[in-house]
Parts: sequence; structure tokens; C-alpha cells
Amino acid sequence: MKNTQNESIRKLSRKLFGQAIFIGWIGGILWSACFAVAYYFNFTEIAPKTYFLKPWFHKEWTDQFSGHLISILIAGILSLIPAIFYFVTLKRIHSVWVGVGFGIVLWAIVFCLLQPMLTYTKPMYELRHETWVTSICIFILYGVFVGYSIAYNYHETVIRMLKRKTET
Repeated sequence: MKNTQNESIRKLSRKLFGQAIFIGWIGGILWSACFAVAYYFNFTEIAPKTYFLKPWFHKEWTDQFSGHLISILIAGILSLIPAIFYFVTLKRIHSVWVGVGFGIVLWAIVFCLLQPMLTYTKPMYELRHETWVTSICIFILYGVFVGYSIAYNYHETVIRMLKRKTET
């Protein structure tokens, strides 16, 4: 009895982890695509390609649609890292505000810690205010999307599991 219960908990944990990875991938693609659209409409001076392609490839194709598409896919893959971190550390906290804070922390990591290492990008103090506001908003939306989706999924799964346990 105990072994089957442990096995079902392991299966459930793997399922939740897989769903968290999927949420992270979708969140990375969705919000980096929004970032690319914001770049297209001049709401921001930077785009996903600024971080993922420009430092390594100085070719014309990086400024075309294919460059944006490849950088959006790379952002989706790299988005797995914050999603896994959120799943491991914060999944039990069922609050939108944790997602907002998570997005702000991710923004600070990308723009304050990583940006100085990328010589192709302008320093933060040289970017327009529109870039600051747009990027913070998109990172907050990403944090809320990924964080709340993971926490909600975890919370609902635990409730379903407890309901099933009390019925038996």
C-alpha cells in the first residue's frame, strides 16, 4: 500500500514538473514575442535578439523576421530555468504578488547583472524611459504568468488529491 502511494506521489511530482516546464516554455515564447512586438512599435530600444543573437552574430539576418523568430525560440528554451527555479522554490505560495516580485527580480538580473556583460547593448542609464517601463512591465507579466500558473496548477492538484483521499 505504502509503495503504491509513494509511486503515485512520484508520478504526480513528475507530471507537475513537466507541466511547470511547459508553462515556462510557453511563457518565454509568449512574452518574448510581446517584447519583439514592443520593439517593432518602438516602445523599447531592445528586443530579444539584442540579448540572444547580436552579441554572437553580426549578420544582417539577425535584424530580419528569422532573427526575431530564432531569438524568441531561444528565449522559450532559456525560460525553462526560471520556471524550474519557481517550481522548486515558490510553487506552494498561491499569490499573484509573488509572480510580480519574481518578474521584477528577473528584470533586475537581466538588466542590471547580465546587461553590463553584453558589450553590444547600451548601459541601463543610456536607455530611454520607455524601454525601462516596457521591459519592466513585460517581465512582470512573464513572472505573473509563469509564477501564478505554476502555483495554481500545484494548488489545484493538491486540492484534487486531498479530495480524492477523503473520499476513499
